Amino acid sequence: MKEIQTIQLSQKTKGMIIGAITAFALTASYLLNKRKHKNKNKPVPKIFNKDNLTMERYVFKLPTDHGEIEAVIEQGGECYAVHLNGAYIGNMWQDEDKGMLWNTHDNGLKPYLSEIAANLSEAFSRKGFPSILKGTYNEILDTNWKTSETLEVVIGANTDMEVFSTFLKDEVLNLVTFEEHLDLMVKKEGEDYFVLVGIN
Repeated sequence: MKEIQTIQLSQKTKGMIIGAITAFALTASYLLNKRKHKNKNKPVPKIFNKDNLTMERYVFKLPTDHGEIEAVIEQGGECYAVHLNGAYIGNMWQDEDKGMLWNTHDNGLKPYLSEIAANLSEAFSRKGFPSILKGTYNEILDTNWKTSETLEVVIGANTDMEVFSTFLKDEVLNLVTFEEHLDLMVKKEGEDYFVLVGIN
């Protein structure tokens, strides 16, 4: 009699374990399936120019005897690497021994040093703001002043206008240090439609 009770108890225990495992499996399957469908309908956010989020970068045009050239200045520690029209020409830094004036050892960079320094000194003003915008977002191809308070921002034809303009509205104030009002007219290259992003 005792043997029969022990066998019945074992079978009962087995049944409980199998039931618990089945319930766990069904619950896990339900939750994973629900999460899968939830994420399926959720749009995947685009992160623009994520490589530059922790690095200062400025892009502006320099006048020369042969027309304008594009200057890209990127911070690398205490030095700034300088590219002109896509070609690296040297490093510059603020020299403590010269009252924090900009300095370089690179002969190819020396003729442009004062002009680059002037642009960098204006970078955080409204006038110089395009250099920060273009340096932060690779999607921006060009900027043009329409009025003193309106800056046209031209983005690439393959950039998603809605996603980029929404991202810009949310993030651009992190780049602003001036108090004056500025309107950004964001438009795709070759198109007339634009989205207005107001600052201040």
